[in-house]
Amino acid sequence: MIRNKIFKIWICPAILFLLTSCAPSLFKTGEGQFLLVGSDIPVDLAAQNFIHPYKENLEKEMNAVIGETTEAILKTGNGESALGNLVADFQKEFAEKELGYPIDISIINNGGIRNTLPKGDITLGNIYELSPFDNYLQILELNENDVLSLAEFAASRKILGISGMKITSQGEKILELKINGKDLIPDKKYLLAVNDYLANGGDGMGFLVEIPRKTETDYLLRDILIEIIKSKTEAGQKIEAKIEGRQKFD
Repeated sequence: MIRNKIFKIWICPAILFLLTSCAPSLFKTGEGQFLLVGSDIPVDLAAQNFIHPYKENLEKEMNAVIGETTEAILKTGNGESALGNLVADFQKEFAEKELGYPIDISIINNGGIRNTLPKGDITLGNIYELSPFDNYLQILELNENDVLSLAEFAASRKILGISGMKITSQGEKILELKINGKDLIPDKKYLLAVNDYLANGGDGMGFLVEIPRKTETDYLLRDILIEIIKSKTEAGQKIEAKIEGRQKFD
């Protein structure tokens, strides 16, 4: 009995020691201070002077004029918009020029277009405001059913700018579908220019995820727009776009 008592007296502290010795130790590694930010805080002149030349250079670059519009190009519309048409057209034109593929359809999500183009000068800053996200160009290979799914999505959601495809629908029922003025051809592979956000299922376009990729590029949408606008400006062209009846919804 005495022996058992001695054992218990010894084993309990030992267990306690083992448990506490394995516990992580906490150390104070830094300090924080709450600062209320407001207009009454004095300007740090040293920091301001350090930043100023960078800010000045950035503003100069963003204010550089790269093109000119004849009228403001807006994103208002029921699915189709003047700006959506323009961006989709430029994406299609760039892909054909740089990749050498005959692109059948080009689409852009209207939600990804974050600003409009003003009447008159187009600055580099305008394009960065219009396309602030790092969206990359991809080319997908669609079959006949894939194209139908795309048209049905466009008719039901009314959120896409489209180039190369004309849709007439009643509700979600497709009444007429033309690809570059022609009916769908069974067994034909249609090339779709699209950004990686949509290709990966963004904005509810999950049906695009399993479609084969012909090319995944590192071309950013805003760089595409800048290059096309600059090339048209050098050719003496002004930037124009309008709603053309590419998407007719009853």
